[in-house]
Amino acid sequence: MKKLLLLITLFSLPLFSQKQHSFIFENNQLEWVKVFESSLSKSDIEKIIKTKGVFKDLNFDDKLINGTVENIKCNYETLGKSKWFTSFYMQNTNMSFSSYIKFKEGRYRVVLNNINLKTIDELSTNDITVMSANGIEQLSTYAIKKTKFRKSFLKSDAEIYEFTFTNLFNFNNYKKNSDDW
Repeated sequence: MKKLLLLITLFSLPLFSQKQHSFIFENNQLEWVKVFESSLSKSDIEKIIKTKGVFKDLNFDDKLINGTVENIKCNYETLGKSKWFTSFYMQNTNMSFSSYIKFKEGRYRVVLNNINLKTIDELSTNDITVMSANGIEQLSTYAIKKTKFRKSFLKSDAEIYEFTFTNLFNFNNYKKNSDDW
């Protein structure tokens, strides 16, 4: 009985220790999908988005805001990660992606797709170029292998992207600008 209990414990540990993320991979498309609870109205969120400066090509419908986001850097240092334990491609790229925000009573859902990484600086040694300056690569190149998430992506990278995207789209954390200054 003790052996059985030990085996169950050992096999269930990896299940409980897996970090949660909001990425999905379906139909050869990598997306980040997350629902946020909020007391903010759609018009409050529209104001925040308009003043943020990173949202481009915005379209506003009754229950949807869509557009693109450009030049977002992964926020690994704020999360407490060091350069030594952060993937090289994260350190040397800015992200751009399409965003869709759908609204329901008391919540909104954010869907990000076409997540592209643009290289900031060339990474090379003698005759080998690892990343050329201004090169564009899809995040799925680093996140997916044979239709499954790469272990290296799930181990650390997904947590950093989750943190970065959540901070960008959790509009509850934005402070309302006051006219009293």
